[in-house]
Amino acid sequence: MLEAYIKDRKLKEFEAQLPKDAANVKQGLEHLLEDQPSNPRVLLTLARCYLLCEQPGEAKQTLETLLNHHPGNEQARIELAKILFKGNDTPGAVALLTEVTNASPHIAETWQLLGEYLQKQGQAQASKNALNQYDMIKPFNDNLLAANQAFANADYVESDRMCRQLLQLVPNEARALQLLARIARHFRHFEISTSILARCIKTRPADAAMGIDYAYSLLASKMHQKALSQCRRLIDLAPERIEIYDVKAGALVSLGKYEEAITIYRELVNVHEERALCLLRLGNALKTTGEVVEAVVCFQQAIELEPILGEAYWSLANLKTYRFSTDEITSMKDLVTSDDVSDINKVLIQFALGKALEDTRQFVESFKYYQSANSGYTRIRPYHYSNKNAELKSFFSSEYFSGKKGFGNDSDAPIFIVGLPRSGSTLVEQILSSHKLVDGTMELTEIISIARGLDNPNQPNLGKYPGTMANLTEDQINGLAQRYLDYVGPLRQKAPYFVDKEPGNFHHIGLIKTLFPNAKIIDVRRNPMASGWSLYKHFFAEGFQFSYDLATIGKYYNDYIELMDHWHTVLPGQVLTLQYEDLIGDLPATVDTLLQYCGLPFEDACLDFHLNKRAVATPSSEQVRQPLYSDALEHWKNYEELLTPLKDAVG
Repeated sequence: MLEAYIKDRKLKEFEAQLPKDAANVKQGLEHLLEDQPSNPRVLLTLARCYLLCEQPGEAKQTLETLLNHHPGNEQARIELAKILFKGNDTPGAVALLTEVTNASPHIAETWQLLGEYLQKQGQAQASKNALNQYDMIKPFNDNLLAANQAFANADYVESDRMCRQLLQLVPNEARALQLLARIARHFRHFEISTSILARCIKTRPADAAMGIDYAYSLLASKMHQKALSQCRRLIDLAPERIEIYDVKAGALVSLGKYEEAITIYRELVNVHEERALCLLRLGNALKTTGEVVEAVVCFQQAIELEPILGEAYWSLANLKTYRFSTDEITSMKDLVTSDDVSDINKVLIQFALGKALEDTRQFVESFKYYQSANSGYTRIRPYHYSNKNAELKSFFSSEYFSGKKGFGNDSDAPIFIVGLPRSGSTLVEQILSSHKLVDGTMELTEIISIARGLDNPNQPNLGKYPGTMANLTEDQINGLAQRYLDYVGPLRQKAPYFVDKEPGNFHHIGLIKTLFPNAKIIDVRRNPMASGWSLYKHFFAEGFQFSYDLATIGKYYNDYIELMDHWHTVLPGQVLTLQYEDLIGDLPATVDTLLQYCGLPFEDACLDFHLNKRAVATPSSEQVRQPLYSDALEHWKNYEELLTPLKDAVG
C-alpha cells in the first residue's frame, strides 16, 4: 500500500545528494527508472543529473519522454525550454514557456525567462510585457511565501493579515485561499475551511497538496464519507503522499471501519517519520476494538520514542485498567516542571498524574494535578459559558409541536441517547446495541451540524436558531431528516433501529422531534456529584469545554435539568428518563423498562451486554466490556471536601 511512498523516499535521498554526487545519483536513478519508467520526479531529477554531467542531449531526451507521459508537467517544460534556448532553438523555447504562462501564470520564473527569450528574438514590447508580469508576480509570491512562513511560526494574526492583503490584489488566488483555509482550520472553523477548499479543488483538481488540505478539513468537519472519497481520489493522483493514508485511516475510524484503519496504521508505524503519533493512533484504534494489551504496548512505545508526548501518557491513564509504576509517576512529575515540555503536553501529563495518584489513593495530591491540568487547559483555550435555554424554551412550546403534526419523517428507526457526559450513556448504548434489532453507531454530530446550519445570521433568509425553524417548509424539514438518515446510513448494519448517542443532543430535542416525530429519546442521568467529578478529571479531545471548571460543570448540569424539564412538559411521555444508579441496582428491571419504551422485545443478550464485541469509541469502552459493578458510584466522595464549587452549584 505504501510502496509509492517508500520509492519516493528513496528518490528524496538521491535528490539530497545533488549537485555534488551527480554521476552516482544518475546511475541510481537509471536503476529506479527500470521499475518506474514514467515517474515524473525520477525523470526530472535524472534530466538534472544529465545537465550536471554536461550531457544536454540526454537531458533533452529525458524531458521529452517525461512530457510524452505527462504533457502538463510545468517544471519539465521550463527545463526543456532552457535546453532549447541554449541550443539556439529560441522559438521552441518561447512556445513552451508561453504554454506554461497560459496554464500556470503564477510561476514567476516562467515570465522572467520568457521576457529574456523574447528579447533575444527582438520582440521588445512582448518582452517588456512578460517582464512586467514578472515584476508583479514575483513580489506577490514572495509575500505569499512570507505569509506561509508566518503560519508555520504560529504567527496566525500576521499570516491572516498578509493573506487577506494578497486576496485583495487577486481575489480568487487559489494558493492564498488555501492558506486562509488552513488558518480557519487552525481556529476550528472547519466549515469555513471546507467551503473555501471545495471552491479551490474545482479549479485545481490535480493539486495534491490542496486536495490533502481539503481531505483534512472534511474529516475535521465530520464529513467522513466525503473525506474517504477524497482520499481515494488522491491515492490515484499522488500515491507517494503519505499524509493521504493518515487521513484515510482517520476517516475509516470515524466510519467505524476499524480493521481497515488498523491495517493502514500498522503500515504507517513502520515507515512514517512521525512514528510516535502513528503508534498513538494505532493504540487508540486497538483500544476501541478491545485489543487493550496491544494498545498499551503502542502507547509505551510512543513514549520511548518521544518521552514528552503528553497524549501517550493520557492514553495510558484513559485505559482505566492501566496502573502507572512508581518510576513512571516520578518521570511524569519531572516532565511537568520541565521547560522543554509544551503547555498542552503538560496538561495531558497532569491529567495522567491525577489518575495515577488516584489509583494509589493519594487523593489530595491527585486533586492538585487534576486542578492544574484543568486550569492549564483553560488558559490554552479560554471559554465563556452561555446557554440558549431561554430561546429554546420560548420557541419549542406545546403550540409549536401541535402546529407541526404531520410534518417530518415518520421513521421510528432512530433512538437518541442524551444527557450529561460521563453519566452512563455508553452503558445504555451497549445494552441497546446488544439487541438483535438495534445497530450501535457512535457519538454522531449530525443533529448538531444541522442545528448549526440553521444558526447563520450572515446568510440571507436565515437568522438565529431555533427561530429560523419557524420558516421551514414541510419539504425542507423532510430534506433535513433525509440528510440525517443519509449521514447515518454508512454507519448502520442491517437492523431496523439504530442508536445515536450524542449527550449534547439534549439541547436539540425540539429539532429531533420536528424531523422525526416517532424517534425515541432516552435521557440518562447520574448523581451530579459523580458525573461532575468524572467530567472534571477527564480530558476530552474535542468539545465539552464547560468541563474544565467545577462551578461551570454545576451550572451546566442545572441548565441541563431545566431544559429537560421543559421537554418533558411540551412532549409529555415522549422522553424516557433513565437513572444510572437504577441500572446498577436492578439491571433486569431497568433494562425491561428501557426495552418496553423502545418497543423492543426482551432479550437476554441485553443483560449480557459485556459480551458484545462491537467497537466502542468512548472513554467507557473498557467498562462496558465488563459486568456491572458498583465501585465507581462513590468515587467522588474521596474528593468531597475539595469539590465545594461543584457541590454549591448543584445544591
